Amino acid sequence: MRMIAWGFAALAAAVAAGCYESPDVTVHKPGVYKGPKDPLVQKQSDPKHQEALISRFNQVQTDR
Repeated sequence: MRMIAWGFAALAAAVAAGCYESPDVTVHKPGVYKGPKDPLVQKQSDPKHQEALISRFNQVQTDR
């Protein structure tokens, strides 16, 4: 009987530990990106890159 009680207590502890959620939440201001620098921002200012994107867009969007 005592073994069953210890088994139940261990099971309850394991279940309670599995329900743990970390309380640390990061709140950012809306509209302000604070992550690492995005390499695509520099690429988008390049006219050759813009032309390539427009060309690709026109290849698949001509039927619409």
